[in-house]
Amino acid sequence: MAPRIYHLEIEEPILEEYWMGVHTPIEAHQLVYYINKNTSLLLCRSKTDLQNENNQGIFQLFEWENPEQDINCFLFSNKYQEEKVQTTTNNNTLFELPQRNEVSLFSEFKQVDFYIRCNDKNTLESLQRVLAAWSAISYTFRIPFEKIKNRLLIFDK
Repeated sequence: MAPRIYHLEIEEPILEEYWMGVHTPIEAHQLVYYINKNTSLLLCRSKTDLQNENNQGIFQLFEWENPEQDINCFLFSNKYQEEKVQTTTNNNTLFELPQRNEVSLFSEFKQVDFYIRCNDKNTLESLQRVLAAWSAISYTFRIPFEKIKNRLLIFDK
């Protein structure tokens, strides 16, 4: 008698991601401190940072996880100031200044200072309300999931 083979169909739930862009002149650690102080999130610095698709720049990554409710939130910077030493000297300058180049994590949204990615819509909405009330934040807006082109290259979690 031949062994019977049983096939199980398992449907995994589709995990949705919700993205928010933040415009602010403040540093990442100041933004994280404010979020940790005024919400139930406790963002902490990740052991690894992010790089863009050209492997340029180091973009700070902060993360928070609630394993009981299966909620993950990430806050990461979008801008990095790359400084290069000038190889050719300009005789018309008094000082030797480094050449600065600003690199973005996502080139389609160069003006955004920080991104917040969360898999829970309610958490992101409450976070957006808290950030909108802070005078140091210029603007917050939701980004449709489809608009982020290279999200898989950066996040392989």
